[in-house]
Amino acid sequence: MAKNVSRQPKNHASVNKPSRGIFAFFDRIFDMDIILGGQFPASQLRYVLWVSGLIVLYIVSSLNAESLIHKIDVAKSDLEERRADYTTQKAEFMKAGKQSEIIKRVEPMGLEENKVPPTKIVVED
Repeated sequence: MAKNVSRQPKNHASVNKPSRGIFAFFDRIFDMDIILGGQFPASQLRYVLWVSGLIVLYIVSSLNAESLIHKIDVAKSDLEERRADYTTQKAEFMKAGKQSEIIKRVEPMGLEENKVPPTKIVVED
């Protein structure tokens, strides 16, 4: 039986490649014809695209997680600052509400503390 042989010799130089320009530069550096054996495996393209998509999704997810962590840290520091303000104001209000502090504030107005305890008024029917 006869062997099926191509009449044109396989020569990488005979393929139409750009001779000048940026594409020729990249073609000389990244010569995929030599690496892939002269053909681009189109059947593997969907897997390459799938893995590329997963890589992009992973990068977006990690950037989103880092952004969320940064927002959480900012919120924690803001919460701690507000908690400290709340504690300080609460202590000031508790001190200002004491009877001795109120007496000190109303003395310049001419008011005095009542020394006589209140009496209970009983109304008989």
